[in-house]
Amino acid sequence: MLLTASVLLFCSATIPALAATTPAAPATSCSIENNSPVTAVTIHVTDPSGAMLDRAAIELRCGSTVLNGITGKDGSVTLSLHPGSYILTAQAPGFADVTQPVQAPVLAPIDLQMPLGSATDTINVSGDSGFVPYASNAGSKTNALLIEVPQSISIISQQEMEARNVITMNEALRYTPGIQADEYGVEPRFDWLKIRGFDAQTFGVYRDGMRFNSLAGKLDPFELESVEVLKGPSSVLYGEVPPGGLINQVSKRPSSERSTVIEGQFGQYDRRQGAVDTTGPIDRAGVFRYRLLGLIRNSNTQTNFTPDDRRLIAPSLSFHPSDRTNLTLLADYQHDKTAWSQFLPSQGTLNSNPNGIIPVSTFLGEPGFDGVHRNQASVGYTGDHLFSDGWNVHSNYRYQYINFQGRTIYGNGFDTTIPNNTTLVTRTAYALPNINRINTVDTRALRRFVTGNWQQTVIFGYDYQHIDIKQQAGSSSVADLNIFHPVYGVTTIPALFFYQNNDSLLQQHGLYAQDQIKFKQHFVFTLGGRQDFARNDISNFLAANSNTSHSDVRFTGRAGVTWLTGSGIAPYFAYSTSFLPNAGSFVVNAVTNLPTDPAKASDARQLEGGVKIQPRTTNSFITASVFQINETNVLVADAAFNNHQSGEVRSRGVEIEGVASLSHGLNLHAGYTLTATNTVQDITQANIGKWLPQTPRNQVSGLIDYTQRGGRFAGLGGNFGVRFVGTNAADSINSFFIPNYALTDAGLRFGYRHTLFSINATNLADKRYVATCSGASYCYYGYARNVIGTAKYHF
Repeated sequence: MLLTASVLLFCSATIPALAATTPAAPATSCSIENNSPVTAVTIHVTDPSGAMLDRAAIELRCGSTVLNGITGKDGSVTLSLHPGSYILTAQAPGFADVTQPVQAPVLAPIDLQMPLGSATDTINVSGDSGFVPYASNAGSKTNALLIEVPQSISIISQQEMEARNVITMNEALRYTPGIQADEYGVEPRFDWLKIRGFDAQTFGVYRDGMRFNSLAGKLDPFELESVEVLKGPSSVLYGEVPPGGLINQVSKRPSSERSTVIEGQFGQYDRRQGAVDTTGPIDRAGVFRYRLLGLIRNSNTQTNFTPDDRRLIAPSLSFHPSDRTNLTLLADYQHDKTAWSQFLPSQGTLNSNPNGIIPVSTFLGEPGFDGVHRNQASVGYTGDHLFSDGWNVHSNYRYQYINFQGRTIYGNGFDTTIPNNTTLVTRTAYALPNINRINTVDTRALRRFVTGNWQQTVIFGYDYQHIDIKQQAGSSSVADLNIFHPVYGVTTIPALFFYQNNDSLLQQHGLYAQDQIKFKQHFVFTLGGRQDFARNDISNFLAANSNTSHSDVRFTGRAGVTWLTGSGIAPYFAYSTSFLPNAGSFVVNAVTNLPTDPAKASDARQLEGGVKIQPRTTNSFITASVFQINETNVLVADAAFNNHQSGEVRSRGVEIEGVASLSHGLNLHAGYTLTATNTVQDITQANIGKWLPQTPRNQVSGLIDYTQRGGRFAGLGGNFGVRFVGTNAADSINSFFIPNYALTDAGLRFGYRHTLFSINATNLADKRYVATCSGASYCYYGYARNVIGTAKYHF
């Protein structure tokens, strides 16, 4: 019912909007001095109250020459143009269009105030940007409009994350089509997830456009402005990327508007959290701006003896000496104290057990031994400069350090040496300490050209990654534990046998180029290519003179076209490729039949087509896409557990997503996913044609959020959401399946002046369910009900 209501609301808002015609710009004479140097013009847009208006569409036109931009959260946008006479048009949902002549060069910023449109339109101002995105840097590295990028992109805005009070990245992505969030259920260490059936955890998580080591680290959503999901092979801009795509976490930046938010949280599992977010200009001119984030949390979780404690500080400083230059320094430090996820047998979680149901709070380890202590820090910069000849150079750099000290005692299923045993589980003590040092840099040059009816946005870039991971791994057997009546502290844990102690160094150099070509404002052609050089060196400290090296050289690309019909409907089609190194893996040599050859990189290709809908008069955005991804050179194991590089897997699917911020404070987010994955080639014949494990075939979600804007109950709001996750296979042979489940989330809030009180609950009905299994002895409970109350004070 929720999804049906969402679709009806989308249709009622979209159909009349699509029927609206675009008003023509007033006729005027114009001229452009194409031989003169390019200059910059900054446009500030406000509403009638003077509040900065973000996501306003800006157009500068002179005949067939058209320049476009979208205002940011500070209500401004900067465009580069040749001297001449132009017509400036500004458009935004809920406001009447503004048109005026502009004579370039412009010595001072242009200030536009947009009058209100009809009473039924949506008004979106800075700080209340709604659920609807219009532009993204992830899909093109040019901050292109979403409707012009020939690829499915989802963006979870800061307002949506705050409305739902998300506390992990997995929570942020639960309503996003194509994403399988909470892949392994309750996992306090990391954010495990898949995109279009492919693991995204290893190489698919980014922060501000550069790789974030999510196999050791984890970001708090409190640090994030938004989360972007780029679906499908994306190596053309990012190098090593999983076939399903990538997730880009966008950090909060210093703002030109002074603001401070102090918040406190109390919730289930003894959760106590305090946080502060303060930002604003340092000097009167706003040349220097700052932001400081701080967070302290002490909390338990639904699993016994498993904390979720965190300490976080994240300062940043921006320098804006002119409209042509800006530089932002960012840093953060985070300390986490938590523990491992729990591996539980299927008998008692998924299936019946004569002793009853295994509680969701079950802990199979030993207090005092189990634990994860993580210290992570980063420092970097992002900056750009617009030169007088029109070239804009942008550069990002980050150094990331993660010290991960983790050990656990996990279960291996019921002890089969005991007849008819359904209570005692065998256990293994395990440690995985590692230290990660990651240097990443991405520098690119951008230039826009106009030739008659043709407009081009060209970028040339270079990026480099230097990832050094020192890691050990050790284990030992531990005495059985009665899973229904555990007794802790009576087991002697033997010394661990360390079978891994190595230093892995991954270096990648990438050269890329992209051309976005727009013809007559109706067709956008996107062409890109990239050459990567990746090398992995592994030093094994457990064996004398045991060093291995392997290099991968790959060319990847993307070609796509989007048809801008002029009515807000844009069909698109694209072909893209990607590669992913199998660092540290070895395959069987064809002559010796021994696993001594370094594995080559896996390759993937995708065909994707779809349609994007962005109504002119309604603040909404809809994307529908179909795709097929084939990954080759996949590692597959034989009966002796030796790898062969002869596998191929395929993912076909349909994704539909709609977001809207409609009139009177109503926000919607709805989605549907069909992901049909299967094994195409495998050395084990029984696997061919089977589903890929831990990938549900169907997912449906719908979220309604409402805030009363006026009257007696002004400031009162809330939301309600439903998530359905379909059946998924437990293993590659599909020996058993995990049943589907449906969950509900809800929130209630009240804002008065500078204060906001809210309460949010996930899994409102407290449904007990198994998220997935990776075998009969390894099943993972999903998250139980979690209720959190928050109080915020803003000044």
